[in-house]
Amino acid sequence: MTDLLLPRANAGDPASGGPVDYPHFSDAERNRRWSLVRELMRRDGIDLIVGFPNSHMFDSYQASTRYLTGIGGNCASVGVIFPESGEVTATVSPDQHPDYLHAVQDWVADIRPVSSGWAYAPPYLDRLREVGVANARIGVIGLSGNTRYAEGSASYGLITAIQQAFPHAEIVNATFLLDEARYVKSDEELVFIQKATELAERALEVLRAEAQPGVTERALIGRMLGRMVEDGGDLPTMILWSAGWPQPPTNHYQPTGRPLRAGDMFATELEARWAGYVGQRTQMGFIQAAIPPLYQQLADVQKLALERCYELLRPGFTVGELVSACNDITVDTPFTCRILMHGKGIGDDAPIAIYGARDERMSKWPIENNACFIIKPMVMKGEKEQFVYWGDTVVATPDGARRLGSQAIGLLQID
Repeated sequence: MTDLLLPRANAGDPASGGPVDYPHFSDAERNRRWSLVRELMRRDGIDLIVGFPNSHMFDSYQASTRYLTGIGGNCASVGVIFPESGEVTATVSPDQHPDYLHAVQDWVADIRPVSSGWAYAPPYLDRLREVGVANARIGVIGLSGNTRYAEGSASYGLITAIQQAFPHAEIVNATFLLDEARYVKSDEELVFIQKATELAERALEVLRAEAQPGVTERALIGRMLGRMVEDGGDLPTMILWSAGWPQPPTNHYQPTGRPLRAGDMFATELEARWAGYVGQRTQMGFIQAAIPPLYQQLADVQKLALERCYELLRPGFTVGELVSACNDITVDTPFTCRILMHGKGIGDDAPIAIYGARDERMSKWPIENNACFIIKPMVMKGEKEQFVYWGDTVVATPDGARRLGSQAIGLLQID
């Protein structure tokens, strides 16, 4: 599988100015995905799937579009028209030259930039007329039920344009179909997630070396981000961060110019991306300070909860059972344990459980072999007055969780 990390053999000299060095998936992986999605479309009676550009949540909202096309990254606007049979079409913004996109992937030949007026409806409507959807059942990715956006993320304007052009077509939700297709990872996908996890751990090594009193949050995060990008990581990527004492109540999306101080407690939820595929690490620790006894107690209980989740991460169990296991771990203790868990892959994959299963569908979601997760139970005193969590990306196997990371579980003490 190491050849998947190398440039495309046919990457030429695109209009963007030179040979392209970018990881790629095989044609066999494309065929596996397209066949699986089309099988699910036939099961659900869907004739065609459309996905609209939406780069919200670090590109996660167009993960299914990238899953089908191999095109995306750095908040690039990419859409897809995916028929039950026949040629797949990608729509892209006018500032993305098709020559470059053909150089980084060869899954999709039909790439249609929108006009200079930045109106996305025309290429969608043109392609839908070519396919013939007057009386079709059209599935829309993101119509509703996204993992972190229950109301949906699809463009109202584009849906309205399709409804007006094809008044007899039926619009249905394809979000759950793509959740299902993306859930179990192929061996090729696991190679990419493994690579992303390695990049995340390298960024944490930068944190270990550079997090010293006087260094600003911006400087530290910049060095961590720079390491990942230099080593081949995609943009955008998530680095949530907090530091201070007493413990800050939550992490923040933007680093500030605050200098780090001796005695700070820090926390980060950090992701790296390899060709869009995500590996996450959650890490907490102390800068030039001994770990307080209460926090060591919390960390010891958190490790027990994590190990229990890893034991259950195998076929035959459900997400709801992992939720219950975390709830039970602190019975008869002064602490509370609540699960933080969500699928990992080419975005914020389903299923998701944040302090518990969101709904019955998520609670009953079965664990399957080669499903990939970040699991990071939070153990807290009181109502999150003091808390600890730790996690890395893991794969479900018949023997329980297999970690993709290699760093030690627990709080980090930086001298």
